[in-house]
Amino acid sequence: MTSAVSTSTSVAYGRFHHLIIIFCSWKVLLLALAAFCPGPGYDTSALVMLDSSINRHRSFTDLPRIRRLGINLFRWDALYFVDAAERGYVHEQQWAFSWAYSRLLGVLGQFFPGTAESPLQCYIVAGIILSNVCHLLSVLVLYRLLILVLGTRQQRHVAFVASVLHILTPASLFMSAPYAEALFSLLNMTGMLCYVHSKRTAQCGYTTVQEDVYKLSSGALFASATLIRSNGLLSGLILLCDAIGYLSCIFSWRLDYSDVRRLLVTSLAGLFVACGFAGPQYVAYQQFCGASNLDRRLWCDRNIPSIYSWVQSHYWNVGLFRYWTVSNLPLFLLAAPILWLLLTSSTTALHTGIQELRNRSHSVARQRPTLMAFSLPEIALPQFVLAVTALTNFHVQIVNRIASGYPTWYLTTAQWLVDSHHISSIPGPPLKVEWVVRGIIMYALVQGILYANFLPPA
Repeated sequence: MTSAVSTSTSVAYGRFHHLIIIFCSWKVLLLALAAFCPGPGYDTSALVMLDSSINRHRSFTDLPRIRRLGINLFRWDALYFVDAAERGYVHEQQWAFSWAYSRLLGVLGQFFPGTAESPLQCYIVAGIILSNVCHLLSVLVLYRLLILVLGTRQQRHVAFVASVLHILTPASLFMSAPYAEALFSLLNMTGMLCYVHSKRTAQCGYTTVQEDVYKLSSGALFASATLIRSNGLLSGLILLCDAIGYLSCIFSWRLDYSDVRRLLVTSLAGLFVACGFAGPQYVAYQQFCGASNLDRRLWCDRNIPSIYSWVQSHYWNVGLFRYWTVSNLPLFLLAAPILWLLLTSSTTALHTGIQELRNRSHSVARQRPTLMAFSLPEIALPQFVLAVTALTNFHVQIVNRIASGYPTWYLTTAQWLVDSHHISSIPGPPLKVEWVVRGIIMYALVQGILYANFLPPA
């Protein structure tokens, strides 16, 4: 027994080592492409914010590559995050961008050197380091999460391939720049890992303190993810599914002490997530809607006074079917492959997971060596809702980067890839999966170059 555990541990560490090597190699390639992009791009906002001298364009070509890399990663939303890290949230429209992430950059930036000529440099460096470290940790967490979810040693190769896909994510340089995506991915996937641990602990048939700690930790991590990106609120659906299950026991008069305790703990964990969304809204309400504020905004008098929904709608035209215009059709086409992967993988996981739960007592269901072993279908629910809302409400192209924090589509694509190299009775994907993976890699490379040159899509 000791020998088996030791072997399992050594294999896991070996996989971690390989993932770290692949991660570093991929990042070197992406960052090298960014460093050697000509810059400063058609929009010179980043250069203006970093260098106030009138000779900034002339001196840009003389900058060392490491400095040019920092400027080329300081693009799009990173401008808002870094500016808010230095000055705080001054204007209403800034609340479309994560308040918590900017505050975190403001704290971390104090530990990095800056100059009087370029005071924002320290926050940019802090954001770049934070994103790369969080992306690496997120990859390792995903590997551990999928090993637990799949449940068999034979599936470890699938977990490894899925983790490699997370390294090659179409989010590309967004996972290296001062953006919230990498930190969100780490928090969201770690929350799912704690949730899976709580379910594994509960399989013993009685409630333990360890199970409660895991469940509350998952709620706290989902709340933190929600602070970083509002779509973290969708992960609360995982806890909601649990709560509904315990409530069904109440209505059927089969509730015992363990179920009561689990319901209370799950409800508390869900409350954490709700607070993660409401907290920044309360801070904004105090700033713009307080009694001393003479310029009271329209959203202050709504039934649910949310600055986030107001700013997204009023300044960024986000709303149901608002993005469905002919001029935006190319952006829908750009997002279509990832939307297809998100919807296909989540519906497959939900369907097969539910079937697995229904047929767990049948040996045939247990022997199927594929995604059918996905015994926690609720993990796929946030991804499904994200895909639907991205298609109907969001600026659809951002789904290519915000999908990075959800595990199910990595798992499904990895399973297809592994199955395509083995004889299997399980139906494969409607397209050759190798082309899907090649498309992800090509998109990540091209998107990285476009981002570094301040070119859309963002």
